[in-house]
Amino acid sequence: MSLQITPQISGQQANSTLSYSFLQEPLKVHITDSDADVTTIYGDVTRLSTEDGSVELVNSTYIHRDVASLGSVVMDLSMVMRQMHDYDTYKFASVSDIINGWDSVVSKYIYKFEFYTNEDSTNKVEVLKLPIIGGRSFDTFIPSVNYLTPIRELSNAQLVSDGNIGKYIDPVFTLKQISSVTDSNYKPSVSLVSQTAGTNPCEGVVYWKSKLGGWMMLGMDLKTENKSHQTIGSLDVSMFESTSYSGGGSPYVQSDYTGTASGLTLNLKALTLGKETLEALSEIAGSPAVYYQRPYTSGFGLIPSDESIELMRMTSAIAPIRTHIMGGDFSLGLARISTTEHKIK
Repeated sequence: MSLQITPQISGQQANSTLSYSFLQEPLKVHITDSDADVTTIYGDVTRLSTEDGSVELVNSTYIHRDVASLGSVVMDLSMVMRQMHDYDTYKFASVSDIINGWDSVVSKYIYKFEFYTNEDSTNKVEVLKLPIIGGRSFDTFIPSVNYLTPIRELSNAQLVSDGNIGKYIDPVFTLKQISSVTDSNYKPSVSLVSQTAGTNPCEGVVYWKSKLGGWMMLGMDLKTENKSHQTIGSLDVSMFESTSYSGGGSPYVQSDYTGTASGLTLNLKALTLGKETLEALSEIAGSPAVYYQRPYTSGFGLIPSDESIELMRMTSAIAPIRTHIMGGDFSLGLARISTTEHKIK
């Protein structure tokens, strides 16, 4: 007898041929065996390097499922991959870090599942998956995933058509065709697109991790910058005190707080965008990481050594789309995560 593994959703792939899937989408499989004596299904999960196929980690019997009375089990392979996934990949200080950070687009690991039963631990059934770090919404879900599946909302050509790149860099990642790989290196390729045409955004660029797996960017036309200030701690104090404990001092007001903290908020706007562009930009609301790059101060090198990006907390994203107009403006609110603190007591 042998195990049979069938994806619950027609069109999804779960077999010994390596294939892509989205990490944040369900990949439920139905596992059954015609042997009536089978009571337990086991699964070994091995992490293989996406760069060279070497074994990075083996979890024997990581999956252990009792077979129900109907003689089958259902499990979500994406859930298992999420449990073993390394999410700590967003350590970016510059655009070059994004360019080199391919493991923020696809997993640094290929997952090899090997299923077997309590009656037959020798003949294992394999499933190989390479997750794309993203997930689509219900209305855009397509079961089949391959190297042509979009991993960002807008192509570089679409961004250029709206004239909102200027001379800034657009890191464009491309999935490899798995069947054409001969050296066991499945990490995506990346191209750096630096346009010389189009308007040059005067208020910097926003880079963000697309929900689809890749990276997006947009040059901003307008910026309002607000610096915040707040006190830290609370102390009970009198109306005023003397500067001298032993007498002869001058009255002064002592602080009723222990320190201060300052922050920064940005309100950015890109003007006169097309309807399709606005629809795509509205997806930034689901991004796990948004970075801001300040305007160039001099020159237009590809990656200036004095330029950096800063991870920001997104506070708002407004892309008004109306059926009777062709587009509009895109507004984005960002807040600095890091704060500057000063102690007074």
